[in-house]
Amino acid sequence: MSTSIFEQVTSSLTVMSICGSLGPDIYEGTPLSELESLLAPGEDPNFDPFIDPCPVRNSNGDLVGILDFSDYAELDPLDPLDDPFVEDVMHLPAPRQLLSSSTTVLEAVEIFPGTSNQSFYIIHGNQVVGYLLYRHLFHPVGRLAFLALALEIEEQALRLCQHPPFREGAWKALSDNRRGKAIEIFRRQYGCEPHPPRKIDRLIDCTQLVDKATIIWKMKLTSPASSRSELLGFFENLRKIRDFCAHPQRSSSDDGLIPKQRLSEFISNAKSMRDRLNDSLLSHKVGKYHQRPFFDGFQD
Repeated sequence: MSTSIFEQVTSSLTVMSICGSLGPDIYEGTPLSELESLLAPGEDPNFDPFIDPCPVRNSNGDLVGILDFSDYAELDPLDPLDDPFVEDVMHLPAPRQLLSSSTTVLEAVEIFPGTSNQSFYIIHGNQVVGYLLYRHLFHPVGRLAFLALALEIEEQALRLCQHPPFREGAWKALSDNRRGKAIEIFRRQYGCEPHPPRKIDRLIDCTQLVDKATIIWKMKLTSPASSRSELLGFFENLRKIRDFCAHPQRSSSDDGLIPKQRLSEFISNAKSMRDRLNDSLLSHKVGKYHQRPFFDGFQD
Protein backbone atom coordinates (compact mmCIF):
# COMPACT_ATOMS: atom_id res chain seq x y z
CA MET A 1 0.00 0.00 0.00
CA SER A 2 1.47 3.35 -1.01
CA THR A 3 1.91 6.06 1.57
CA SER A 4 -0.48 8.98 1.17
CA ILE A 5 0.85 12.47 0.61
CA PHE A 6 -0.64 13.44 3.97
CA GLU A 7 1.32 10.71 5.77
CA GLN A 8 4.46 11.84 3.95
CA VAL A 9 3.86 15.35 5.30
CA THR A 10 3.28 14.26 8.91
CA SER A 11 6.25 11.88 8.89
CA SER A 12 8.56 14.65 7.66
CA LEU A 13 7.52 17.14 10.38
CA THR A 14 9.82 16.37 13.30
CA VAL A 15 10.63 18.00 16.63
CA MET A 16 13.88 19.21 15.08
CA SER A 17 11.88 21.76 13.07
CA ILE A 18 9.93 23.20 16.02
CA CYS A 19 12.19 22.92 19.07
CA GLY A 20 13.59 25.91 20.91
CA SER A 21 17.22 26.91 20.42
CA LEU A 22 19.82 26.57 23.15
CA GLY A 23 21.44 29.68 24.53
CA PRO A 24 25.12 30.59 24.19
CA ASP A 25 27.83 28.20 25.38
CA ILE A 26 29.01 28.63 28.97
CA TYR A 27 32.28 27.14 30.12
CA GLU A 28 33.25 25.39 33.33
CA GLY A 29 34.87 27.71 35.81
CA THR A 30 32.47 30.58 35.08
CA PRO A 31 31.12 32.15 38.31
CA LEU A 32 27.35 32.61 38.37
CA SER A 33 27.91 36.30 39.14
CA GLU A 34 29.19 36.72 35.56
CA LEU A 35 26.10 35.17 33.94
CA GLU A 36 24.20 38.43 33.71
CA SER A 37 26.78 39.91 31.37
CA LEU A 38 27.31 36.64 29.48
CA LEU A 39 23.59 36.10 28.89
CA ALA A 40 22.70 39.69 28.02
CA PRO A 41 20.82 39.98 24.69
CA GLY A 42 23.40 39.83 21.96
CA GLU A 43 23.32 38.78 18.36
CA ASP A 44 20.23 36.59 18.90
CA PRO A 45 17.27 38.81 19.83
CA ASN A 46 15.12 35.71 20.36
CA PHE A 47 17.25 34.38 23.22
CA ASP A 48 15.51 34.57 26.59
CA PRO A 49 17.77 33.72 29.57
CA PHE A 50 14.69 33.02 31.72
CA ILE A 51 13.45 30.29 29.33
CA ASP A 52 16.21 29.05 27.04
CA PRO A 53 18.72 26.58 28.58
CA CYS A 54 22.43 26.96 27.88
CA PRO A 55 24.98 24.20 27.25
CA VAL A 56 27.89 24.03 29.68
CA ARG A 57 31.16 22.89 28.11
CA ASN A 58 34.64 22.01 29.32
CA SER A 59 37.83 23.47 27.93
CA ASN A 60 37.76 20.92 25.09
CA GLY A 61 34.32 22.07 24.01
CA ASP A 62 32.60 18.89 25.18
CA LEU A 63 29.12 19.17 26.65
CA VAL A 64 29.22 18.46 30.39
CA GLY A 65 25.80 19.75 31.45
CA ILE A 66 22.86 22.08 30.93
CA LEU A 67 22.16 25.29 32.82
CA ASP A 68 18.79 26.97 32.95
CA PHE A 69 17.25 29.66 35.10
CA SER A 70 15.65 27.18 37.51
CA ASP A 71 19.14 25.89 38.44
CA TYR A 72 20.12 29.16 40.06
CA ALA A 73 16.87 31.11 40.46
CA GLU A 74 16.80 30.78 44.26
CA LEU A 75 20.41 31.84 44.83
CA ASP A 76 21.06 35.29 46.26
CA PRO A 77 23.45 37.16 43.92
CA LEU A 78 24.36 39.57 46.75
CA ASP A 79 25.49 36.78 49.07
CA PRO A 80 29.16 35.93 48.43
CA LEU A 81 28.47 32.40 49.64
CA ASP A 82 25.88 32.06 46.90
CA ASP A 83 28.33 32.58 44.06
CA PRO A 84 29.22 29.08 42.91
CA PHE A 85 30.56 28.15 39.54
CA VAL A 86 28.20 27.02 36.80
CA GLU A 87 29.30 23.39 37.16
CA ASP A 88 28.13 23.45 40.78
CA VAL A 89 24.49 24.12 39.84
CA MET A 90 24.13 22.78 36.29
CA HIS A 91 22.19 19.56 35.69
CA LEU A 92 22.59 16.55 33.46
CA PRO A 93 19.49 15.59 31.47
CA ALA A 94 18.08 12.22 32.51
CA PRO A 95 17.59 9.63 29.74
CA ARG A 96 13.80 10.10 30.02
CA GLN A 97 14.31 13.77 29.10
CA LEU A 98 15.95 13.00 25.75
CA LEU A 99 14.14 12.83 22.42
CA SER A 100 15.66 11.92 19.07
CA SER A 101 15.57 14.68 16.48
CA SER A 102 13.72 12.24 14.19
CA THR A 103 10.72 12.05 16.56
CA THR A 104 7.70 13.29 14.64
CA VAL A 105 5.41 16.01 15.96
CA LEU A 106 2.53 13.52 16.18
CA GLU A 107 4.70 11.12 18.20
CA ALA A 108 5.71 13.92 20.56
CA VAL A 109 2.05 14.77 21.19
CA GLU A 110 1.48 11.26 22.53
CA ILE A 111 4.66 11.30 24.64
CA PHE A 112 3.93 14.42 26.71
CA PRO A 113 0.90 13.17 28.70
CA GLY A 114 2.71 10.01 29.80
CA THR A 115 5.50 11.83 31.62
CA SER A 116 5.99 14.45 34.32
CA ASN A 117 8.58 16.18 32.12
CA GLN A 118 7.84 19.79 31.35
CA SER A 119 10.46 19.74 28.61
CA PHE A 120 12.69 17.44 26.58
CA TYR A 121 16.18 17.88 25.13
CA ILE A 122 16.53 17.10 21.45
CA ILE A 123 19.42 14.84 20.45
CA HIS A 124 20.82 14.84 16.93
CA GLY A 125 23.63 12.33 16.56
CA ASN A 126 25.36 12.67 19.93
CA GLN A 127 24.70 16.39 20.33
CA VAL A 128 21.99 18.24 22.24
CA VAL A 129 20.66 20.64 19.60
CA GLY A 130 17.56 22.12 21.23
CA TYR A 131 14.79 21.68 23.75
CA LEU A 132 11.08 21.03 23.43
CA LEU A 133 8.24 22.48 25.48
CA TYR A 134 4.61 21.48 24.98
CA ARG A 135 3.81 24.90 23.54
CA HIS A 136 6.43 24.34 20.82
CA LEU A 137 4.08 21.75 19.30
CA PHE A 138 1.83 24.65 18.28
CA HIS A 139 4.55 26.33 16.25
CA PRO A 140 3.16 26.90 12.72
CA VAL A 141 5.19 23.96 11.45
CA GLY A 142 3.83 21.79 14.25
CA ARG A 143 0.25 22.76 13.46
CA LEU A 144 0.84 21.59 9.89
CA ALA A 145 1.09 18.02 11.20
CA PHE A 146 -2.31 18.24 12.95
CA LEU A 147 -3.83 19.99 9.95
CA ALA A 148 -2.49 17.38 7.50
CA LEU A 149 -3.98 14.57 9.59
CA ALA A 150 -7.35 16.36 9.79
CA LEU A 151 -7.41 17.13 6.06
CA GLU A 152 -6.53 13.53 5.20
CA ILE A 153 -9.50 12.22 7.21
CA GLU A 154 -11.81 14.82 5.66
CA GLU A 155 -10.61 13.85 2.17
CA GLN A 156 -11.07 10.13 2.92
CA ALA A 157 -14.62 10.73 4.15
CA LEU A 158 -15.42 12.81 1.06
CA ARG A 159 -14.13 10.14 -1.34
CA LEU A 160 -16.17 7.49 0.45
CA CYS A 161 -19.37 9.55 0.34
CA GLN A 162 -18.83 10.45 -3.34
CA HIS A 163 -18.19 6.86 -4.45
CA PRO A 164 -20.71 6.23 -7.30
CA PRO A 165 -22.46 3.28 -5.60
CA PHE A 166 -22.93 5.38 -2.43
CA ARG A 167 -23.41 8.99 -3.49
CA GLU A 168 -27.14 8.96 -4.22
CA GLY A 169 -27.84 7.25 -0.90
CA ALA A 170 -25.36 9.59 0.78
CA TRP A 171 -27.23 12.66 -0.43
CA LYS A 172 -30.58 11.21 0.63
CA ALA A 173 -29.17 10.31 4.06
CA LEU A 174 -29.06 14.02 4.93
CA SER A 175 -32.03 15.96 6.26
CA ASP A 176 -33.74 18.59 4.09
CA ASN A 177 -32.15 21.28 6.23
CA ARG A 178 -28.60 19.91 5.80
CA ARG A 179 -29.11 19.43 2.05
CA GLY A 180 -30.37 23.02 1.86
CA LYS A 181 -27.18 24.31 3.49
CA ALA A 182 -25.04 22.36 1.01
CA ILE A 183 -27.07 23.77 -1.90
CA GLU A 184 -26.50 27.33 -0.59
CA ILE A 185 -22.75 26.70 -0.47
CA PHE A 186 -22.88 25.21 -3.99
CA ARG A 187 -24.61 28.33 -5.36
CA ARG A 188 -22.07 30.65 -3.73
CA GLN A 189 -19.12 28.56 -4.88
CA TYR A 190 -20.17 27.77 -8.45
CA GLY A 191 -22.59 30.60 -9.28
CA CYS A 192 -25.21 28.26 -10.74
CA GLU A 193 -27.99 25.91 -9.71
CA PRO A 194 -27.18 22.28 -8.94
CA HIS A 195 -28.89 19.69 -11.10
CA PRO A 196 -28.82 16.30 -9.37
CA PRO A 197 -27.90 13.63 -10.07
CA ARG A 198 -25.32 15.01 -12.52
CA LYS A 199 -23.79 17.27 -9.88
CA ILE A 200 -24.53 15.22 -6.81
CA ASP A 201 -20.84 14.57 -6.16
CA ARG A 202 -20.23 18.33 -6.09
CA LEU A 203 -23.14 18.81 -3.71
CA ILE A 204 -21.56 16.27 -1.37
CA ASP A 205 -18.34 18.24 -1.75
CA CYS A 206 -20.23 21.22 -0.30
CA THR A 207 -21.39 19.39 2.83
CA GLN A 208 -19.86 19.99 6.25
CA LEU A 209 -17.81 17.52 8.28
CA VAL A 210 -20.83 16.71 10.46
CA ASP A 211 -22.78 15.81 7.31
CA LYS A 212 -20.10 13.39 6.15
CA ALA A 213 -20.10 11.81 9.61
CA THR A 214 -23.87 11.44 9.44
CA ILE A 215 -23.65 9.77 6.02
CA ILE A 216 -20.91 7.39 7.14
CA TRP A 217 -22.91 6.41 10.23
CA LYS A 218 -26.28 5.99 8.50
CA MET A 219 -24.80 3.98 5.64
CA LYS A 220 -22.43 2.01 7.92
CA LEU A 221 -19.45 2.82 5.71
CA THR A 222 -16.78 2.00 8.31
CA SER A 223 -16.00 -1.15 10.22
CA PRO A 224 -16.23 -1.72 13.10
CA ALA A 225 -19.38 0.37 13.23
CA SER A 226 -19.26 3.37 15.57
CA SER A 227 -22.14 4.64 17.63
CA ARG A 228 -23.72 7.80 16.30
CA SER A 229 -22.50 9.87 19.26
CA GLU A 230 -18.96 8.49 18.97
CA LEU A 231 -18.69 9.20 15.26
CA LEU A 232 -20.30 12.65 15.37
CA GLY A 233 -18.26 13.53 18.46
CA PHE A 234 -15.01 12.60 16.74
CA PHE A 235 -15.80 14.62 13.62
CA GLU A 236 -16.80 17.61 15.75
CA ASN A 237 -13.42 17.44 17.52
CA LEU A 238 -11.79 17.09 14.10
CA ARG A 239 -13.49 20.29 12.96
CA LYS A 240 -12.45 22.20 16.10
CA ILE A 241 -8.81 21.13 15.90
CA ARG A 242 -8.69 21.74 12.14
CA ASP A 243 -10.03 25.27 12.68
CA PHE A 244 -7.71 25.84 15.67
CA CYS A 245 -4.68 24.90 13.56
CA ALA A 246 -5.75 27.05 10.63
CA HIS A 247 -6.71 30.04 12.83
CA PRO A 248 -4.78 29.69 16.12
CA GLN A 249 -5.71 31.67 19.20
CA ARG A 250 -3.30 34.45 19.96
CA SER A 251 -2.02 33.84 23.48
CA SER A 252 1.26 34.65 25.20
CA SER A 253 0.73 31.83 27.72
CA ASP A 254 -0.06 28.13 27.57
CA ASP A 255 -3.68 28.84 28.59
CA GLY A 256 -4.74 29.04 24.97
CA LEU A 257 -3.33 25.62 24.06
CA ILE A 258 -5.24 22.36 23.71
CA PRO A 259 -4.68 20.32 26.93
CA LYS A 260 -2.03 17.60 26.60
CA GLN A 261 -4.29 14.63 27.35
CA ARG A 262 -7.08 15.86 25.08
CA LEU A 263 -4.73 16.42 22.15
CA SER A 264 -3.02 13.07 22.68
CA GLU A 265 -6.37 11.23 22.73
CA PHE A 266 -7.47 13.06 19.59
CA ILE A 267 -4.30 12.12 17.70
CA SER A 268 -4.70 8.48 18.75
CA ASN A 269 -8.38 8.46 17.70
CA ALA A 270 -7.56 10.26 14.45
CA LYS A 271 -4.92 7.69 13.49
CA SER A 272 -7.44 4.94 14.20
CA MET A 273 -10.13 6.69 12.13
CA ARG A 274 -7.68 7.24 9.27
CA ASP A 275 -6.92 3.49 9.23
CA ARG A 276 -10.62 2.56 9.39
CA LEU A 277 -11.54 4.88 6.55
CA ASN A 278 -8.60 3.66 4.49
CA ASP A 279 -9.68 0.04 5.01
CA SER A 280 -13.18 0.98 3.89
CA LEU A 281 -11.86 2.76 0.79
CA LEU A 282 -9.81 -0.30 -0.14
CA SER A 283 -12.60 -2.79 0.52
CA HIS A 284 -15.05 -0.80 -1.63
CA LYS A 285 -12.38 -0.21 -4.30
CA VAL A 286 -12.75 3.54 -4.13
CA GLY A 287 -10.36 5.24 -6.54
CA LYS A 288 -7.84 7.90 -5.73
CA TYR A 289 -8.96 11.48 -5.23
CA HIS A 290 -8.51 13.68 -8.29
CA GLN A 291 -8.63 17.43 -7.83
CA ARG A 292 -11.12 18.99 -10.22
CA PRO A 293 -9.79 22.01 -12.19
CA PHE A 294 -10.74 25.25 -10.46
CA PHE A 295 -12.81 26.66 -13.32
CA ASP A 296 -14.56 23.35 -13.99
CA GLY A 297 -17.04 24.15 -11.24
CA PHE A 298 -18.25 27.28 -13.05
CA GLN A 299 -19.27 25.38 -16.14
CA ASP A 300 -22.93 24.41 -16.13
